[in-house]
Amino acid sequence: MELAVELLRSSYLPVVSTGAGMSRESGVRTFRGEEGYWREHRAEDLASLEGIRKDPVLVWEWYRERLGACEELIPHKGYEALYRLQEHSGRLPVVTQNVDGLHQKAGIRDVIELHGSLRTASCLAGCGAPPVRMEQGLFENMPPRCVCGSILRPDVVLFGEDLPEQALKRALRLAGRCDLMIVVGTSMVVYPAAALPMIALRSGARVIEINTVETPLSSLEGTLFLRGTAGSVLPELAKAVIRSC
Repeated sequence: MELAVELLRSSYLPVVSTGAGMSRESGVRTFRGEEGYWREHRAEDLASLEGIRKDPVLVWEWYRERLGACEELIPHKGYEALYRLQEHSGRLPVVTQNVDGLHQKAGIRDVIELHGSLRTASCLAGCGAPPVRMEQGLFENMPPRCVCGSILRPDVVLFGEDLPEQALKRALRLAGRCDLMIVVGTSMVVYPAAALPMIALRSGARVIEINTVETPLSSLEGTLFLRGTAGSVLPELAKAVIRSC
């Protein structure tokens, strides 16, 4: 922990990258694993453009369930710690694979959402109407429709889609320019997000990995692995960094 504190305290451009392990602690259900969504559903039925066109009511009932579950969740202490670190440093961009909005709910700013957001929906036909907020009132008539009459789609990255261009460009740029990347709760198997710490390492940055299990990143030169949950390690790290300044 002492080395992690020194790395963060002396960093001129730290960046955070978070994955499913970050939100799981707050109760967000994951997609894979024993309790994941894909144990009950086929991914192509619920998370693809083809699925939305084939059975939009089924898809939107699932997203209504997900949205309702996320609205009830409270960001854990790890999110609060990131907020404090961001306020303390004045600049701490957060790149996330999560779509649940818990970072923003905790007050964290400058969040780059690589996989989109569960908080808005857009026209499936691409009519150009502005995105609408994903609120429970949206589901009074199923499936939800755009002002043009077309079905809406959630603003998350579906299977077969590219990541949001601007979000990906900025994430790659930060990975190449940062001098420290803090990687929290990622499996390091989902690309291109998994490439970000590799880019940072190749560019001469150090990486602090916080995870309950080791990943392909853990043993690489330049990586400091801290075993534990985000909710336990991040508050300790934030407290030590702020106290040392």
